[in-house]
Amino acid sequence: MCTATYLPTKRGRFILTSSRDEQLNRPVACLPTTEIIGDQSVVFPKDPRGQGSWIAASADRAVCLLNGAFEGHLSAPPYRHSRGRVVLAVFEFDWFDQFVQDYHFAGLEPFTLLMAETGRLLELRWDGTQVHTTEKDPQKPHIWSSATLYAAPIRQVRMGWFAHWLGEASLTLNAILHFHKTAGADDPTNAICMNRAGLYGTVSLTSVVCKPDQTEMIYEDFDSRTITHLQLAHSYAIS
Repeated sequence: MCTATYLPTKRGRFILTSSRDEQLNRPVACLPTTEIIGDQSVVFPKDPRGQGSWIAASADRAVCLLNGAFEGHLSAPPYRHSRGRVVLAVFEFDWFDQFVQDYHFAGLEPFTLLMAETGRLLELRWDGTQVHTTEKDPQKPHIWSSATLYAAPIRQVRMGWFAHWLGEASLTLNAILHFHKTAGADDPTNAICMNRAGLYGTVSLTSVVCKPDQTEMIYEDFDSRTITHLQLAHSYAIS
């Protein structure tokens, strides 16, 4: 839930990639499957504790969650439900704007939500009191780091790693996966694939690749070394 990148591809399409950083004693996530939410097929890995997800995709949309809004905060449970359930709730609405307008955010812990579709990239931050939305340029690459694990100076360092990578790499799936696995390796505490004294670490890597004819999700679980590849075309899934 803690590092996400967005790469534009041809004709308004994109690659949205998420490195999930978690407590290493948290239950292992369920491998991605497809469920019907609203009236569409949605593919996502599931967090067995919160019954939500940190990344999900339909045939034409992708949604990714990061913990925290602008800065770190003190957790003050109980909260209404897991933030991961917000990711899935987006697909109950026909449009991102309808979700922003009608979803009930009160009672949830702060988070950042990235919502991508062809030709549009919307960033939503819930700070515990107010919703802040920003239209990001869908034709430019972007990186986000969770405010709960990475202070502002470290987020800037990670943006520097990303900018350096952009100057040398092609904007392909293999290239961005390599970035997520290797960037900042000399600083394991803050690396994109991080480990903090065996307490917190990057546990999985997920990419959503939006193409003209289909959307693909590639999910790699680092613990089991399992790679799952699912495709969504129109309104049905092909495993």
